[in-house]
Amino acid sequence: MVHMNKRDMILITVIVLLAALSYILLHHGDGDNVVSVYVKGSLHGTYDLSVPRQIHIVGDNGIINDIEISDGSVFMKYSDCPGQQCVNTGRIDRNNESICCAPAGTLITVHTAKEPDYDAITK
Repeated sequence: MVHMNKRDMILITVIVLLAALSYILLHHGDGDNVVSVYVKGSLHGTYDLSVPRQIHIVGDNGIINDIEISDGSVFMKYSDCPGQQCVNTGRIDRNNESICCAPAGTLITVHTAKEPDYDAITK
């Protein structure tokens, strides 16, 4: 039979409190579900993924990007860039996923607690 004295109880309490505090500090901000939009390397805006909206951007070179936030995700609804890779990327909603329209210089990045289903892609 293990006998615990007052010091043992204090030590256990301190360890539990430190663990709880560490968890809170490490996961602080996980509720931030936002998308950042950059144009030519400068932050154009940060938007809440839970608030539906459309963002219209006309680049210096005249390329138009229409971005839509809806249903907790973001996608490039329209772009008149030549390759259309940004439009074909589809919806993104997981942490650090991005859509890039290189001709327009537009970068869309998601910041959320939702992690991707994969950690690497190989061929």
